[in-house]
Formats: sequence, C-alpha cells, structure tokens
Amino acid sequence: MYVEDTGSGDGDIRIDIADSEYTAEANYDLNDDGVDETVAVLTDDGFLAYTDSDSDGEADVMRGIDERGNVVEQARYDESTGEWTSEKPDESPVGEPNGGDEGRSMVVDTPQGDREVGPPTEDTNNDGKADTAIVDTEHGQMMVTDADGDGSADQMVEISDSGEVTVAKHTGDGEWTVVEQGRVDGQGQYAAQQRSFEVNGTEDWLWNGEERDGTDRGDAAGTDPADDSFWT
Repeated sequence: MYVEDTGSGDGDIRIDIADSEYTAEANYDLNDDGVDETVAVLTDDGFLAYTDSDSDGEADVMRGIDERGNVVEQARYDESTGEWTSEKPDESPVGEPNGGDEGRSMVVDTPQGDREVGPPTEDTNNDGKADTAIVDTEHGQMMVTDADGDGSADQMVEISDSGEVTVAKHTGDGEWTVVEQGRVDGQGQYAAQQRSFEVNGTEDWLWNGEERDGTDRGDAAGTDPADDSFWT
C-alpha cells in the first residue's frame, strides 16, 4: 500500500491495517474546522481516506472513494479488537465539505479520454489550497497540477528514476504540449535539453521510451498518459 505523505498537514496520523502500522502526515481538512485530520491513500480505482475523527493521532474512520468521488465503502476502527468494522457510508461525498471540489480526484484529459489521479495534496503556489497530485509511475514520479482550480490537470512534470525531466502543459482537447525536457545530474543540478513541441496520440516516442528524431532523449517518460500503466 502506498501512503501519500506530503509533509504539509497538521500532524502525523497512525493507521493500523492487518497487523501493520503506517504513519503519514494529515493532508486534508474533511470537517472544515481548519485542521487537517485525514490522510489520502491512492488506489488503482480511486483513493482511501483515513480520518482521525477524535483527534487522538490514530485513524478511526476509513472511506473508500471511487474515481468519481463517490463513497463506496466505509469502516470504523475498533481499538478493543484492533479490527476495522464495515458500516453504512456517509451520504455526503468526500471532497465536498465546503460545497466545492476540494478533495476530489483530479482529472487528466488524455488523447484516449479522462484519467483520474487522486486528489491534489500539494500546494505549489502557496495560496492555501492543494493543487498538485503526486503519482508514482513505472519509471519515476509525476507531479500533476491543476493550475486554475477547475478539477482538471493543466501541467504534468515527470521526473524519471534516472533524473530525466519532462514538463508538459494541456493545450487543447486531449492535447498536451511538451514545453521543456531536461535532466537532473548527480549533484542535483537541472539542465534543460529541449523546449516546446506538441504531443498527440500518434507520438508514442514520448511515453514509450522511443528515440525521437532530432533529440538525444531515448529514455523519455516511459509511459503514455492514455495507458493505464502510466499511473501504476
């Protein structure tokens, strides 16, 4: 299980699952009291929300949320038995405690249709609202950003395990434009290698690691955002 530890919340929450203990930074204020009390855990078909409802530092309510933001399962932790007990899900969808879209899974408009990447957990522009989801990929890590707050991704930055960087921006219906490529060296220094060209469903070189004419970027991002493997 992957627990998204953003380091930007209001304290650690302990999560007990099947005799194993996980600790992560709370990254979402579910009850709108100004204090983050929930940890988001990304899954293949949505995400799990583990909430510390009594502020004792331990998650006691778990909600399973599908790709559309609907609560499909709910369980409560019994400290006396150390077990999670299923209960009827709340009627109100997780992600709309303030009547808005905060906490909902971000949508990526790919050439092959929409993809869900989970809720944003990072505030990259320091406006007090999370705008970026961190997604582990087969070849590294992807930072997916909703710059205008409409729930759809506007920018994707992938950093591969080998230090290669690809920055792409959404420029139309199912269309992305790579605005920069580069590499982070062993000293942590970034150097840009190429800028600005459009990417469409026929240019598989960008996502499949194929070499593109006129570049030396043979091992690019590695996966197509329209392919399920892009998000796994």
